[in-house]
Amino acid sequence: MPPQGRHWRADVQTLEQWDDDGLIEWSPTGNPRKILFADERDGKRVQDIWEYKDPQYPVYPTEKNPDLLDLIVRTSSNVGSIVLDCFCGSGTTLKAAQTNNRSWIGIDQSPCALKAAREKLETIAGDLFTAKPEYQFLELDKVLV
Repeated sequence: MPPQGRHWRADVQTLEQWDDDGLIEWSPTGNPRKILFADERDGKRVQDIWEYKDPQYPVYPTEKNPDLLDLIVRTSSNVGSIVLDCFCGSGTTLKAAQTNNRSWIGIDQSPCALKAAREKLETIAGDLFTAKPEYQFLELDKVLV
């Protein structure tokens, strides 16, 4: 019988077959766990050590690696989610959000940062700023459209 408050995830016959095939490991408390081999799974698990380098010649001083930010946006949000970057700098996170079908809000007080972010977003295929009139750049107390 399973521990109190729990249930088996497979029927007893399947568990017995897996055990006969050597695909079950038993915990110290007697709970069965199916052995899963990495080469039998779809895809590759994201590791916890990432080797990304920031751009060698950044447009903006704190610019981050676009592949890293693309991975972060894809794995930490869903399509249609809103990505907030309160210090958007060069706009790399905003571009990753846009290209991964996320809505985004970018904030920065530096006119240089806003210029760099706008230029980066303009590299996205399509006419982002005329097709989506709700996107605006705010610079301190004035609106740049």
